[in-house]
Amino acid sequence: MVIIVAKFSLSLIILFFITITSTYTSLAIAKGIDRDSSSISKSKEENNLLLEPTVKRHIGILPPETCKELIRLGNLDGFTEVQESIDDYSDSKEKQPSQSIEVFERYDGITHPSIWKVLEPYIPRLTELVQLSIDDDIDRLYYPDEQPNRTPTLGWVFFRKYDPDTPRNSLKLHVDSNMHTLNIALNDNYSGGGLLYIRPSIDAIVEEDGRPQILEQYTTYNWLNNVKRQNTTDVIFPSMNTGDVLIHNFTVWHGVAPLVAGTRYSFVLFYDMDNPAIQDDFYDNQQDNGIIAVFYHEIQDLVIDLVWVGETTQPQEEEDGYESKSKVVMMEKSMKPYKEYAVDTYEGHIFHAIISGTDVVLSKFVIMGHDDENNYENRYVIEKTKGDHSRHDNDEL
Repeated sequence: MVIIVAKFSLSLIILFFITITSTYTSLAIAKGIDRDSSSISKSKEENNLLLEPTVKRHIGILPPETCKELIRLGNLDGFTEVQESIDDYSDSKEKQPSQSIEVFERYDGITHPSIWKVLEPYIPRLTELVQLSIDDDIDRLYYPDEQPNRTPTLGWVFFRKYDPDTPRNSLKLHVDSNMHTLNIALNDNYSGGGLLYIRPSIDAIVEEDGRPQILEQYTTYNWLNNVKRQNTTDVIFPSMNTGDVLIHNFTVWHGVAPLVAGTRYSFVLFYDMDNPAIQDDFYDNQQDNGIIAVFYHEIQDLVIDLVWVGETTQPQEEEDGYESKSKVVMMEKSMKPYKEYAVDTYEGHIFHAIISGTDVVLSKFVIMGHDDENNYENRYVIEKTKGDHSRHDNDEL
């Protein structure tokens, strides 16, 4: 989720100024990226009007045999098609499912034990690399109550697959909502595309949370899907070989350009999910404009989908005027029991829990407003209703 911030205060203006000058370095001052284990491939051409994101690469952290085993287990378990939240504001025809496996989540714990067992021995080293990437002065501003040189908290581990023969072959430029992100390249035997990031203009408007704005064209799939794997002054494809790791923070605009051939496998680790740089603004946004609805169930003998039900007006065929029809949008497919699913929504919105692959409704929910101004979550339990289940009318899945 990208949070657009509109309000400013003097203290936060000072804070983001310190953040942006520490996180980004003008190429007029620094001739390259902040490096740890190695350099990152980049264009020979330099542009003094660009900022250099702090992106750190480490070579060969995972052995090739480990990467190969993780790919084998991923294909054996199967990649689930999931809705991509980054595409929430994209055109509907651009909203393609991502191929993903959730391996660990801070509330659900380990969700794929066989994959986690192979990755787990490397977690301490990966966490250490993230810790080494943190600027202590900036970190103290965001975490004033923490001890110096704190250990970042792992919140989410997921496995991604990109393939030109599937609908999801790219991911548009975005910034993450967590504080620190670590990417692991599991293979390099594909051509074209791959991970890229942007050098913003030195004159870019900086949001209150420290994120620089980029040209609007960069945030579209139309631009991304025509990008070739070639470093320019403002578009960088870091060289990522099997087992290499790339670390960046929440201010870095990044994405995945479309592959030409082969399959790309990668792990993504999110650290410090409760990012204090955007947390207050996130909750202010929820309080002013929306609600977080959390859905949960313990039903093990049925596969359950969650859909949003809205109303549209369409012309009647036999008489003048309009009639109301329901429009159904899939929100969560194949919801696992004992797992919480959070959805950004608004008061009055309607959700149905249905038996997957059918129009049979198990539970209906109308989102209610908040009684507690300090709590922006509503929680709903999906249960089997007694007797005959209702069905959708005029549904469009």
